Formats: sequence, C-alpha cells, structure tokens
Amino acid sequence: MKNIQLVFLVILFGIASADIIINKQKRCQCPSFIKSECEKWYDCKWSETSCLKKECKDYTTEDKCSGDCQWKSGKCIDEKKECEDMPNEESCSNLAGCGWKDNKCIEFTNCSDFLVSKAERCNVLQSENGQRCQPKVVSVTTLREKHLVVANGFQCENKVYQDCSKFVSEATCKGDATATAKCQWKNDGKCYAFELKTCRDADGFNQMCDPKYCKKDGQLCVNRSCSDLTTQALCTSLPKIDNTKSVLCKWGTDNKCTNAIDATHLNEQTCNDITFGSYHWVTNTCQQCASNWILSIMSLIILVAFI
Repeated sequence: MKNIQLVFLVILFGIASADIIINKQKRCQCPSFIKSECEKWYDCKWSETSCLKKECKDYTTEDKCSGDCQWKSGKCIDEKKECEDMPNEESCSNLAGCGWKDNKCIEFTNCSDFLVSKAERCNVLQSENGQRCQPKVVSVTTLREKHLVVANGFQCENKVYQDCSKFVSEATCKGDATATAKCQWKNDGKCYAFELKTCRDADGFNQMCDPKYCKKDGQLCVNRSCSDLTTQALCTSLPKIDNTKSVLCKWGTDNKCTNAIDATHLNEQTCNDITFGSYHWVTNTCQQCASNWILSIMSLIILVAFI
C-alpha cells in the first residue's frame, strides 16, 4: 500500500512540474465563464448574472444553426438534420453519411450508387465503417466526350489506395496510401506510405518536417519548443502535431520564451483566449475548468489502483 501511495505522489509531483498541455477539444462549459468570456463563444449567452448554453431558438442565422439544431422556415429549431432534410445536392454533400441519388438525399449505401454533378463530391462520400469514395476514371479523347461526361454526371466508386512500394522514382511516388497517409519519396531512394504523427516520422523525407510543429536538427526532424519563439507576441502557446493540443508558453523577465508550468501569468483578458477556452477566470486567477482537471485526477487514481 505504501508503494502505491509513493507512486501516486511521484505522479502528482510530475504533473505539478510538467508542461501545461492545452486540450483544444476540452473547452469549459458555458456556466464556467464570466461575462467577458461568455460573450466570446457563439454557443453561450449571458443571462443577467450567469452564462448559459444557447438553445436552438437562440441562433438567428442559418450558419450557426448546426449540431442537433436545424434551420427551417427562417428559424432554428430543436431537430437534428437528417439526410432527407437536405433540399439539394450541395447541402446533401456537406452532411456526413449522406449522398445525392435520384434527385434526393439518402443515407450512404455504396459508392457505386451515386452519380454526382461535381467529381469532388465523390471524395466526401463515406460509409460508417470508413469506406471512402472517388470519382470513377473515364477515358475521354475529344472535347465532345468531355462535355458529355460533365453533363451526365460523375460516377462514384470505392476509393483505391496506392501500393507506394511499387513506385521506383520520385516523380511517380504520388497518391493516397491509406485514408490518412500519402506516398512520399525518402532519401534512401524508395517510396513509402508517409504520415506525420510525430516529428521524427519525417526523418529522411525531404520537405516533410512541418515548420509549424517541428524543426530541423541536422538530418533529424524534432519537436519545436517554446524557446524557439523569439518575440513576446508569439510566446503564447505552441501547437502539437495533431493540432488538437498545444503547449502553454510564458515570456520571462529575461526576454526569453519558456514552457509554462502553470497559467498564473495569464490575465482576465488572455486567460480564456490563449487556452482556447479550456481555462477560465475565477477568484482573480486563470484556472483550468474543474470538469477537466477532475477527469485527469480520476484517470490517475484508476491507473494507480491497478499498479
């Protein structure tokens, strides 16, 4: 038992001294916000003394009426959009899991069931199990044949992925290897399925060390750090490679940017903005929302219990 407690304390100490990771997908709930924060978020509204989550009826424009809401007869109502509610091919193509067929919007069936007016609309079709589509390649030799294809529509078919290893030159090393990876030429003279999940994945691939997340260190591609940010204006946060999280940065008295170990340097104006809404201003300090840190602590307790 003592060993478990020791491990738990070590983990908690590690958290206290670790970098602050901002999860952009874990925004605070509307009731957590003070008035100035509440007014920044389109799905929140200030009501006399508190911040509340908006209801469907609170959205007055169609572009904000989304999710479990639907725009009908000039109003946003509490009704989730279904394929059958989409009035035209364009709106149908923009709703996940739907496709345009026989002048109506239906739930996705098979790629080959759909004939679309624009080739790129085949690319957005997708089944629930992840099967993607592509426009069927049609050989045309004359301008008249091209016009006929456009007039008749583009037939969709199942997405065909490339076997990157079959390409023997940099010029031919192209195409999608999977739903998330593309064929890319490596310095060893071979073609590989490439996907940037960590900066080190780009070792040996020309031009693939994305400067937004990574930096070159000789022949290696490594993570950027807050110390790479050279001005106070830029020293706010640094996005991680999946772009759903960021590392919080802090500008020091030595005029250098470092990784922040807490959010106490943020004020009422910057607290909510720089943390993408995952922190809020409370009792004159910038704090992580309770729902977020409680989940983190609970996860740790469960982890320690099984050690």
